[in-house]
This record gives sequence, C-alpha cells and structure tokens, in this order.
Amino acid sequence: MPPPGWSWHKLTDVARLESGHTPSRSRPDWWGGDVSWISLTEIRALDGQWVESTQLRTNAAGIANSAARILPRGTVCYSRTASVGFVAIMARPMATSQDFANWVCGEELDPEFLMHALIRSRQALRELATGATHKTIYMPTLESFHVCAPEPEIQRQIVRALKPRLAEAASLRAALNAQHAELAALPQRLLAQAFEN
Repeated sequence: MPPPGWSWHKLTDVARLESGHTPSRSRPDWWGGDVSWISLTEIRALDGQWVESTQLRTNAAGIANSAARILPRGTVCYSRTASVGFVAIMARPMATSQDFANWVCGEELDPEFLMHALIRSRQALRELATGATHKTIYMPTLESFHVCAPEPEIQRQIVRALKPRLAEAASLRAALNAQHAELAALPQRLLAQAFEN
C-alpha cells in the first residue's frame, strides 16, 4: 500500500525506455570524438552522479553508423548487464552502450528521484538478472518495472532533502576509508621502526 499522496506507475508510462549500442570497435575513426558514451568500464565510479563527460567518446559518424542514439540531458542510465544495478544521470546529451536501460523521464517523474529509487531497490532488482556467464536484466523485465512516487514537486523536495545527508555520508565514508588505510599501513611502519632501532 503506497503512502498517502503516492501512487504506483508503470515506469514506461512516465518515462521512455531506450537502449544503447556500441559503434564498431574496428573503426577507430568513429571513436575519440565529442560525444560522451557511458560504458560499463566507468559506471561504478559514476554511480549516483550526474555525468558531465566520459573517458570513452564516439562521434557523429559512430552514432550515424550504429544503433546508438544521443539521449537528452536528464536521461537515467541503469546498468543491466554484468555490473547490474549502477545508476547515473546524463548531465548533457550523450549515448550509452547496449549494457544500459535508459529512461527519458516525462513531466510526472523527476530523474533524480528515479535514480535514488533504483539505488534503494538495487538488491531486489539484481535478483531479476539471469544468465550463466553474465547476469543480465532483459528488456521485457525492464519494461515491467513500476515506480511508486508522489507528485513531481514532492519528488524534488525529497531529492533536495537527500542531498546534504548523502554528502555527509560520503564524507564519513571517506574518513573511515582513510582510517582503514592508516591501520593497514601501521604494522609495516612498526616493523620499519623496529628494524631502524
């Protein structure tokens, strides 16, 4: 039962689902251009972020000679193959590989709200992936996704309230990782001091 003021929507009713594609790797003239292209190699580092640019880039010829499409700013990119469940948002028009389900949100759905909903549901959604070698969530399954959401202004309020909390959590995580690194190096420093003395 959704909270008061919230309702369930079939995701494809409030966002257009798009796939991606990879221009031929045997054509170096289709690579290194001005079109950012999101791939699995970067998605872990981009998880939960607005993507301004990518390391891998294609060009107009690469787009024209493949099934890849340039998608608009605000497109939510969800990795559906191998590294299943990582999510990012396009900060400018760009393309993705076929390893992504891309949602172009309509007026009823805020892209950041959708991104956080997908991140929060990550573990459950990963269980929908199938395959022996590489786990994949296939398009028919993605087409059946639903999202529970309030009206768009409330979605944006939720996103605004989340930002400082997520920033604080990231800061605490970075401090904790730094402490772990110091602790890991401690035995080596103690041994070095013992041999110096």
